[in-house]
Amino acid sequence: MTIWTFQIKFVNNIHKELNKKYFILVILMAAMLSPAFSQRRVRIEHSDYTEGGRKDGQRYFKVKGNVYFIQESTNIWCDSAFLYRKDNKLEAFGHIRIFDTIDSVTITSNRLEYDGNSQFANLRDNVIYKEDSVSLYTDFLDYDLFSKSAVFFNGGRINDGENTLTSKKGYYNASGKSMSFKTDVELINPENTLRADSLYYDMITKLARTIGPTQIISSDGTILQSDMGGDFNMRINKTTIMAGEIETESYILRGDQLYYDRDKGTNSAAGNVYMFAKDDDIIITGQMADNDEANGITKIYGKPLLKKLFQEDTLYLTADTLISIDDSLDVNKKLLAYHNVRIYRQDLQGKADSLIYALSDSVLFLFNDPVLWSEGNQIEADSINILFKNNQIHTLNLQFNSFMVLKDSMDNFNQLKGKNMTGYFLDNKINSLNVDGNSECIFFALDEEDQSLTGVNKILCSSMIIRFVDNKADNMSFYTNPEASFIPPHELKEPDTRLKGFSWREDERPTLENILKPPPEPEINESDIVDEAEGDSMGPPKPKADKTIPAAKFNK
Repeated sequence: MTIWTFQIKFVNNIHKELNKKYFILVILMAAMLSPAFSQRRVRIEHSDYTEGGRKDGQRYFKVKGNVYFIQESTNIWCDSAFLYRKDNKLEAFGHIRIFDTIDSVTITSNRLEYDGNSQFANLRDNVIYKEDSVSLYTDFLDYDLFSKSAVFFNGGRINDGENTLTSKKGYYNASGKSMSFKTDVELINPENTLRADSLYYDMITKLARTIGPTQIISSDGTILQSDMGGDFNMRINKTTIMAGEIETESYILRGDQLYYDRDKGTNSAAGNVYMFAKDDDIIITGQMADNDEANGITKIYGKPLLKKLFQEDTLYLTADTLISIDDSLDVNKKLLAYHNVRIYRQDLQGKADSLIYALSDSVLFLFNDPVLWSEGNQIEADSINILFKNNQIHTLNLQFNSFMVLKDSMDNFNQLKGKNMTGYFLDNKINSLNVDGNSECIFFALDEEDQSLTGVNKILCSSMIIRFVDNKADNMSFYTNPEASFIPPHELKEPDTRLKGFSWREDERPTLENILKPPPEPEINESDIVDEAEGDSMGPPKPKADKTIPAAKFNK
């Protein structure tokens, strides 16, 4: 025997041994799998009537009356059915009920197609899916008993005892604890009604998300809506809305993003913020807004702009930060603005460091170097407040270091100075001005014909009253030992034409253009919110004048 012959026989013997072992392994695996495979078979446990037949060359069993099938932990009852044993499939009709002993899921319907190999069920007509406290009602349900997932379409309704959800399509994964619903989604509970195009919900994290147009109506009438949907954290009651709007009984708030914390009662907006106060006809825009519903406080910053609607005009106001304070008591309703405040109306412009608008009294307070302009008039004081009545300026109060400049047709600066001033308006035009305490004035006298300068009148007194016609001084009355002097043009020197503290600040005067296009937002210091100041709107009664001089006499 050669070495090659020995090697060939040795290899053949190995092949024979391997074939024997392979055959034994196949037999053992078949024996092990046979019980499992038989358990996957759908079995008829009971029926009142059974008959066999063939359909399309395939053998079937037709069963009727109290029909009961079983496959592992799945139990199926029905009135009648066809069982195709070769394919391990069945068709069932009437009073169908599926019950899984492992997860306690119960499904009922009028028709069923069931694939025992994939454990997939198509249920139709009056389908009811129940698991614990959750019930699903639909006419079209596909259910995977292996993955514990269900899909309904052509409309469905889910109820858990507190919430009712309806939609055209829906998907539920019991093992993964997730749900998704599409088309005409509506969720109703005692506190809210939600409508959306699509809704996704994770039962483990309690996170929900809507896609597309979304609307939520709360029991208190609050409406939250979005064109792009949002995220809802049910565990901590927080909501994020994209391109959304919140509307309450008193205001509307919009933004590129809205954030709502239900537990804290706060919401905020970011990007292209818009707020409308319904009762006060006030519109505020900006880039960021924070709202504390519990305390009625809304803060808007990032180039904020306020528009107050009047009958024939609009008041514009801008500042670094705007704060709206709402309250059940009208007396507590206020609007605060601080740092770089500017206001604009056709007949009135102004600036200050900070401002308070008392909504109930319609009083506007300006603080820290306030300045107002009206036509050719400039007004300054340590603090200024304006009283509005019937959406028109009624009273103007200047407190401490009051100074008024009236520019005439020849660009001369007539000046009034005193401790306090009170202006009274009629039809939005100044009608009279009371100057109280250390009163001073300089008026340029002009020739009536050629408007040339004839001299300067300087008067000192305790108080004075200036009366106006068409926003121009018409006559003046002086009280308590007035001292007057007239300086002709050839004797005039520069100090004679200016009262101490004079400053013409026309270059600081706001325009509608620079109000609507404010400068870059400066750094905000939240600790500098001002306190409200108090002031008399009308002032004390006036004694009889010591001397009254018509303004026309200054022109002679």
